[in-house]
Amino acid sequence: MIGPSLAACFLSTPYWEVSFVAAFDYAPYLSASKTFGIMFGDSWQYVWPVIVVAVLQVLGAALAMSAIDRHFRTGRLSLRSSSRLINNTVFPIAIGVAIMSVMSIVWRFVLFGLVTLVQVIGSAAAMPSGVALAIISAVAVGMFLLHVLIISPMLFWAPIMFIYGYRFRDAAAASFKLLAGKKIFIGLFLPTLICAGIQLLVGFLQAPYAVCVAVGFVVFLFTNVYATVYTMIAFYGISGLDRRDVEPYREPLPLPQKRIGDEKPDATAPVENSDVQPQESDKQQKPKPKQRQKQKQQDASQKRERGVTKDRRKPTSGDGGENVV
Repeated sequence: MIGPSLAACFLSTPYWEVSFVAAFDYAPYLSASKTFGIMFGDSWQYVWPVIVVAVLQVLGAALAMSAIDRHFRTGRLSLRSSSRLINNTVFPIAIGVAIMSVMSIVWRFVLFGLVTLVQVIGSAAAMPSGVALAIISAVAVGMFLLHVLIISPMLFWAPIMFIYGYRFRDAAAASFKLLAGKKIFIGLFLPTLICAGIQLLVGFLQAPYAVCVAVGFVVFLFTNVYATVYTMIAFYGISGLDRRDVEPYREPLPLPQKRIGDEKPDATAPVENSDVQPQESDKQQKPKPKQRQKQKQQDASQKRERGVTKDRRKPTSGDGGENVV
């Protein structure tokens, strides 16, 4: 990302959608041609800086996004085989950057129309210059917020395409479904708004060219790195994909649970005979076959003796039918 940021800070100005307000120099009532020149800058006359910056941005983002994806999948972060990493994601990112660049141009035309409308109304109503400049600044900030809101789903087209293998149409539709109700743009809007505020302050202070280039390089570098990393982290989090770089540290390893059979008895502890006594009682209750046979013989002899005693107690026929007591 250092190469694209270094080229961009010399060929363009970051966050010009907001920082163009400083170029009015407290004189908002300008002609339409001067307003157009301020908002579009030299890039409208010389298209090659835009193309150079866009190509470098695509290559840098492709390398960074592929490296982050490999880091999340394997847990290893390295830039080895850079050409292979760029080849994995360069096509999806190129499509996304091309569409976002076209949209940015259309967005500047819309913003140019709104600023011109404010100028016409302010001039007709004899509005003070400070009030007109404040209204133009509010319009620029509001359009910037809406721009970030619309671009947020576009940042996820590339990860959906090269991770899931979707085509462009399917990835565009899936991105809106994926981000529905997630408020992802808040994480992008606050850092980008801070960077835009820094760039706007540098413009109002009319800093030297070297300071503007240095600030532009830092702002470009931070924006490129932050947007790429935030997109990948948010995509993995929303999609529920496993991350090998944080999975071993996300939760402590579970301790092995002790099972009852795995516990070793203590040699010093007294041995309980609760498990042995039932076995011995069972052995006593279950007699051996010889003992069973003797028991049956004893039972049979006792039955015969009982039968003999009963017969002796019965009255005989010679007793005259009287019961013997």
